[in-house]
Amino acid sequence: MRNRIKILLVIALLSLSGIVSAQYKFYYPELYVGTNQGVALWTTVGFSPSVEENFDVRYHGGITVRYIIQKYFGIQAELNYSQRGWSETSAKTGERYEHRLDYLELPLVSHIFFGTEIFKFYINLGPKIRYMIYDKVTAPFSDGSGGVQQSLAIQNRFDYSVFGGIGFEFRTKKAGSFFFEARYDYGLGNIFHTSKSDPFQRSNNQAITISVGYLFNVLSKKKNDNL
Repeated sequence: MRNRIKILLVIALLSLSGIVSAQYKFYYPELYVGTNQGVALWTTVGFSPSVEENFDVRYHGGITVRYIIQKYFGIQAELNYSQRGWSETSAKTGERYEHRLDYLELPLVSHIFFGTEIFKFYINLGPKIRYMIYDKVTAPFSDGSGGVQQSLAIQNRFDYSVFGGIGFEFRTKKAGSFFFEARYDYGLGNIFHTSKSDPFQRSNNQAITISVGYLFNVLSKKKNDNL
């Protein structure tokens, strides 16, 4: 656990390091506010020992604030509502079991971009923390073949992870910016306890998400000229 927290802190520091690295060159700051909306195309819990899980699609979205402070670099914060969890289907009875986990999550993003004034490609990297605010579970398999994970209550509501994503953005002069992004999120925490006496040695959230979004620059160049 301590090693994972250290990894998370290192990534957070690296995410902010670019702010200091190029302050020698003046750049008109850009402050964007907007929304991101999408789905988690693939959500799973990385059980060890493994559990056979289904392919699930769930909602993912929230608000985005981006601050561009250098020619190719900015920082971004988000507040997202994200549905995670897993589901299983019984090979014997055809029953479906689902345990959905709903989180509020706060990513801290290093935003690296390049391209033209209109079309930009970018990479987003960083850590995130999240807290489970709701979970919904169906009944275990009636024949008892579902395994211990179907009867366990969630033991860790707080979670943290690292993620990386790529995307592209279309900027307009008056209507704002529109973007599309895909991310992979790897959980460093576990939803169940993982001591030697517990049934699982790992139970971390994992997901691939895609999202579209809109951002509006609230710092116009006219305002920047007065800085």
